[in-house]
Amino acid sequence: MMRFRGLAVAALVGLSACSAQERNFVGAGGTGGAGGTGGEGGAGTTTPSSASTGTSATTGCMRSEDCFNGADDDCDEAVDCADPDCAEGAVCLTAPTNFQPGVLVDATEPCPDGFTAGETLLFRGLSGSGCEGCGCTPNPTDCAADLYLYANTSQCEADGGLRGGTLAKRVGFPCDGVPINNGFVIWGGVRVAPFEVIQSCTATGTAVPAPARWAESKKLCHASAAAGCGAGEVCVPKLAPAEQCALVSGSATCSGYGRRESDWFRGYTDTRTCSSCSCTASGGDCNYVRVELGNDYSCFDHAQISQGDRYCEYAYSPPAHLVGTPTNPTCTARTSLSGSLDPTGQSTLCCVE
Repeated sequence: MMRFRGLAVAALVGLSACSAQERNFVGAGGTGGAGGTGGEGGAGTTTPSSASTGTSATTGCMRSEDCFNGADDDCDEAVDCADPDCAEGAVCLTAPTNFQPGVLVDATEPCPDGFTAGETLLFRGLSGSGCEGCGCTPNPTDCAADLYLYANTSQCEADGGLRGGTLAKRVGFPCDGVPINNGFVIWGGVRVAPFEVIQSCTATGTAVPAPARWAESKKLCHASAAAGCGAGEVCVPKLAPAEQCALVSGSATCSGYGRRESDWFRGYTDTRTCSSCSCTASGGDCNYVRVELGNDYSCFDHAQISQGDRYCEYAYSPPAHLVGTPTNPTCTARTSLSGSLDPTGQSTLCCVE
């Protein structure tokens, strides 16, 4: 975390039973002010409470003080922390300049009594890489074979390297009945070159950036707008029901204030876009396909030849075509991500442990 050196933050003020070095909200701060006399038509004996126990019909004063609303509810000229009624449940807390004191709860929890002046959602651990939404459908694999004719049988038999002959025709699965030697050329055999594998996929869907996600979310419940404390202090519950913290915008230091310091954020900006979906086909093959050589303008039943092999016998005006079943490809969806996902509203959270 970047730290602003020399940032002035005030230490928590401890009660007589808690030293300032503890930097703990619980028990921190000064005592409340001296209590005044009750209002006209006064109520009976009061007990420390933050909830009213009724209103006098004569004076309109509450029978006891609401300790966190910034008002003199019981008309004794002592407000909130300064009212003896609040001595057991409220305490003045020294608040560092620009820091917002409060308690930290889960983002979905309600704010507890005494911390209802406002809420700030905090987040950390932003993620959201890659794109989603693309799909691919494999198309049937096709095959093609180039056939080479030998001038005579001796030439065919001598071609141990399987590189000879003259290119005659490229054939596929349909048979057109046309002889590979055009019906007139004298020939002595045929060689089949390695097959060309024709594989493809059809892209489906629309690419969108993966959702932005926070690994952790919390809520800082701001200390209520209470009164009755000195300058630079706030009146808060003495025994907070949640982890007590203070928040400041930007990168700061908690030195002399909280025992635990962490970076949080309040939102993010998302400029990510994804390119159109595309697909890469792989794994298709023609390993189970053969060339079928016919005879006398008929496509069938004379001989079958594997890719990269030869046939050194004679057939009269032989057409040729492919037979067998190719292996279909597998598909990999492709898209590219541009732009960025960036957290915003960096804040420093200082908490007591």
